Parts: sequence; structure tokens; C-alpha cells
Amino acid sequence: MAAEHTNWETEFIEEWKRITKAYRNGWGELSQVIEIHINFMMEQYRKTGKVSKCIYAKIGFFPYAECLGKVLMDKDWNRLNNLIYQENCFRSFCSLTCGSSLYWAFLDMLDALAVGNRKTLDLLVPHKTERVTHIFPAYRPATNMLIGLWRRDNSVLDDAVPRAKKFVSGKRPQWERATVAYLLAMYEKNPKEAGVQLELVCKGVMRTDFDADTDKLLFVPAHGLYQLAACLWDEELFRQLPMPDHKIFSKEYAIWRNTQKVQPELFAKYPEPMINHILTNPELEMSEQN
Repeated sequence: MAAEHTNWETEFIEEWKRITKAYRNGWGELSQVIEIHINFMMEQYRKTGKVSKCIYAKIGFFPYAECLGKVLMDKDWNRLNNLIYQENCFRSFCSLTCGSSLYWAFLDMLDALAVGNRKTLDLLVPHKTERVTHIFPAYRPATNMLIGLWRRDNSVLDDAVPRAKKFVSGKRPQWERATVAYLLAMYEKNPKEAGVQLELVCKGVMRTDFDADTDKLLFVPAHGLYQLAACLWDEELFRQLPMPDHKIFSKEYAIWRNTQKVQPELFAKYPEPMINHILTNPELEMSEQN
């Protein structure tokens, strides 16, 4: 005879059933992949009792690629923002708890900017520059520029700006040079030049090995760069910044982001509240590790 469930276990299982049923009813052909992900996360949590054991590269990530096309087609910008937010929470969690240097998380920083995930952004952006080695070439000058701009630290910018200019004049791929050039235009408060460089970022991405099912459908870091200007420039200057006229940049989504004051939420919540809580408050896991 099977052992009876405790009250906690019964509530846990009922909530699990309710959430997975909601996805079956509302997501059609995508419901199965979402349900598989939720079931995987819950099984891992029940086995280990640790959120950190549920979240790791590839296996623990939300099925972002499978959902992105449908959400874009529906033009549901709030849902899109939440979808990107959930992916950003997963990837940022890994960067914050597993990596040796946050410089590797530069694109995560831009994704956080794109969706308004300021809490995680402030955890990701270092407070001072690091002498990092064995890093993707663009991430060093780009991250140093972002540190100076976001932290409003002129002592960082005094060193980062000339290094960024040297990088831009080099021979790295177009999207890398254009990303750093955009940050220089941010520093110089030059919206026309920033618009040119943001367009080049999008064009350059199409010539690289970025993921065809995600990045070449919607390049979220480009939206992050655009939102950086919205955060740091005054409204009059920001209005002068042209949006890229490119298929991997959604003008409609960008307009929605800057006209709707909506806080991002998880696209798919889990029956165990602690998973939702840690995903959206990664500093709790960081404190426990320390």
C-alpha cells in the first residue's frame, strides 16, 4: 500500500497539476515542451531540495527558442517581455553563481536592460573594472564602457573610452565593433551616430553564427542597447535616437517598452514558490553560497 501524502505534498502535487493543465489548455502544440520543462524542474527540486540544482545550462533553461516565434507572431509584447525575462533570469543565475568573471555575462546585461530587469542588471554589472584574460574580445571594452556609463563612473570612462576607440578601429567582426561604437556614441551623447551603429549591430549579427531560431529572429541585446539610452539620456535626447530598420529589431516592441510601465514577470511560474523566488531574486542564492 502506497504511503499517504502529507498535506504539503498534496498541495504541491495539486498545484503542479493545475499549472501544467493551464499550459495544455492555452499553448496548443507548445504545451508539451513547456510541461516537460516544468516537470523536469519540479523533479529536480523534489530530489535535491535546492533551486541551484535545477538550473544549469541547456537542461534547466526554459524552452525559449520554441516559444519565441509564436509570441512574436501574436504580437503580445507583455508576454514577449516576460518570455525574455525568464530566459534572462536563468542565464543570469548561472552567470552570477557559476562564473569566475561577470565580463562573460555582457550579453546577459544587455538582455536585462531590454526587459527592465534592473535588479539583476545591478548584480551583473561590476562596480570596478577587472584585468580579465581569455575573454571574448568585444566583452572587455564593451563591459568597461558599460561599467562607466551605468555606474556613472568617470574614472572608469577615462580609461575605457580610449581603449574602446582603439577596438573600434580594429578588425573584429562588424557587430562587435558596432556594439562598442554604440557605447561610445552613448558616452558622447550622439543619437545620430548611435542610431547608425545600432543598425550595424543588427546587420552584423546576420553575418555571424548567432542562433538562427532566436537571435536572428529577435536580437534582444540590440533592444538592450536601445533601452540603455532610454535609461541614461534625457527624454529629448532619447527621442532623437533612430530605431534600427532591420527585421531582428522589433520597433513595435521597443515602442511598447517605452510607453508601458510594466514590471516583468516570469513567463511560466512553477508550483514550488521557492524556484520562482530564487529566479527573480538571485542575490539570495549568492548570499547562501558566500
